[in-house]
Amino acid sequence: MKEPNALTLLLVPDIRLALQNDDEDFIQDVVCHLHAADLADILESLEEGERTAFFQKLPPQKKVETMEHLEEPAELILLLPQEEVIPIIESMSSDDRADMIKSLPEEFVESLLPKISLQERNDIKKLIAYPEGTAGAIMTTEYLSLPAHLRVEEALVQIRSLAPQRETIYYMYVVDSEGHLKGHLSLRDLVLADPEQRLQEIMNPNVIAMHVFDDQEKVAQAIQKYDFLAIPILDRQERLVGIVTHDDVLDVLEVENTEDAHKMAAVSPLEDAYMETPFWLLVRKRVFWLSLLFIGEMFTSSALSHFEHVLESYIVLVFFIPLIISAGGNAGSQSSTLIVRDMSVGEIGLRDWFVILLRESKMGMVMGALLGILGLGRALLLGTDAKVALIVMLTIMLVVTLGVLVGSGFPLIFRKLGLDPAVTSSPFVASVVDVVGIVIYFLVARAVLGI
Repeated sequence: MKEPNALTLLLVPDIRLALQNDDEDFIQDVVCHLHAADLADILESLEEGERTAFFQKLPPQKKVETMEHLEEPAELILLLPQEEVIPIIESMSSDDRADMIKSLPEEFVESLLPKISLQERNDIKKLIAYPEGTAGAIMTTEYLSLPAHLRVEEALVQIRSLAPQRETIYYMYVVDSEGHLKGHLSLRDLVLADPEQRLQEIMNPNVIAMHVFDDQEKVAQAIQKYDFLAIPILDRQERLVGIVTHDDVLDVLEVENTEDAHKMAAVSPLEDAYMETPFWLLVRKRVFWLSLLFIGEMFTSSALSHFEHVLESYIVLVFFIPLIISAGGNAGSQSSTLIVRDMSVGEIGLRDWFVILLRESKMGMVMGALLGILGLGRALLLGTDAKVALIVMLTIMLVVTLGVLVGSGFPLIFRKLGLDPAVTSSPFVASVVDVVGIVIYFLVARAVLGI
């Protein structure tokens, strides 16, 4: 549950008191003046019994709108009598309704579906059949399609009758007799057109559309790129079956960004918010990647033991190990974060691999030289041998350059292999650089010291 806003914190105590005193006038006054999203926040801040009592006092349309704004509407649905649930579900937008049905217990759904009207029942079954993460799973079927042969004045009459049941009427989609998408037009196009013109004469035939099994992230990127309010979704026969609206895209982007953030931190993506995730599930989501990173770090100790004879001769080298591997790891993490982010928003792709690696190698050498000079100064200030100071400087230059190349190269390799580049997390890059950095450090030491 998200943190309550100031309005919620202000009103919840008064609403609790009104419920206890059965103060209907106060409750209706609150309901009348608040947006459904604010009512949803209030409901989520109330206790179970209070939540049900307050929800049942909402007007029918407000119940539907508020239900669509709840983070976990299924929890409230299970608290209500089925005869009260059915009209709410039938009036909800098709995409929100399908999302909620998926989160309800299977036995509850089986008992509920037969009581819902046939048209809505078929719509629910169709939408919940699409795999999670696809365009079909987030689309709404409440779009406005019009036959290509209609005249403008006929189309306007049809729009007036259909508009209340549609999620948006800003875009209208022109289809043939079999439902194939032929073009689109806006309400503005219709208003400005000659009433006797046919839709096929004024429509824009160049339609950008997605398919039901396209990844939802690609759909979101298309809406962002073309600045659409909605984008049509087609089935395998190129028939129009739904649309994805801009508000659904905001939800998709939030989910995708959260998943990428989790992966970048070496955590398996969480399905629920942190505070709502069970303790042991959170452990399982984190321990797998931590175990892999731990195993990777074992190679660091193996590398150290391999160069034990160098350490015996120059124990002072130990003091600079944290400085060197942290410099390389931090540089790699920077590069990885920048590359993964730009790949996720489509700014760069595999076609840019040469430019990216060339640019990052130059960046690594420049940053490595600057950090190497700082490392040299630090070593000399500590009064260490000039040769050791030189080793520190050269190693930092090499390890930082390596870290930048690893951080920028791994996301490209993972994308080439068809894997999510976000998996190349900062801890993963740092672990690789740690091991290789230690090897480079002692190889440079052996070369300079002649051991």
